[in-house]
Amino acid sequence: MVERSELQKMARTIDAHRKQLDDLHARIDQVTAIIDEHHITSGILLHLQESSKTGRTGARLSIGSGVTLNYIHESKQEGTALVDIGSGVFGEKPWSEAHTMTLERKEGITLLHKDLSEQATTLEEKITVLAQEFNAAAEQLQPPQPTPTPSLKPTTAPKPSTEKPSQDEKESRRPQRRGSRFGNELTLDD
Repeated sequence: MVERSELQKMARTIDAHRKQLDDLHARIDQVTAIIDEHHITSGILLHLQESSKTGRTGARLSIGSGVTLNYIHESKQEGTALVDIGSGVFGEKPWSEAHTMTLERKEGITLLHKDLSEQATTLEEKITVLAQEFNAAAEQLQPPQPTPTPSLKPTTAPKPSTEKPSQDEKESRRPQRRGSRFGNELTLDD
């Protein structure tokens, strides 16, 4: 038989895992946004490389607050971009090199996304198993049975009655309910 304290410990463990899973999902969403950003950047750099072969290429660059700059590059030579090369240091790189760096970063971030997704799947499976164990243990939990007190009078077996029990007698025979706000059911909060 499982004790109530063990059930509470199981419930706390499940809640902690659920919070960890929520945090993982938030990180996955952030990483997905970064991957999408790298995909857009890669596409723009590729377009600039391709169209620079004609001798003139252009793009519109959003600088925020609804303001967009019109960028025009008039040369058959490849243009340059400022690229964060780490620790807040920027380097001027040709578009092809910036494109390659962007693809490499995107690949690394995609691996991180895959790792986080696998962790989330493993954690979801663990939570499912723990919840099933909790439910099984909660079913085994029975309210404590009162211990009979010894009586000084000899007891005799009651005689079977042919009369139907009254409503008051029926109600007095019902098992006592546990003192829970929602009836007999245990919740993860119990």
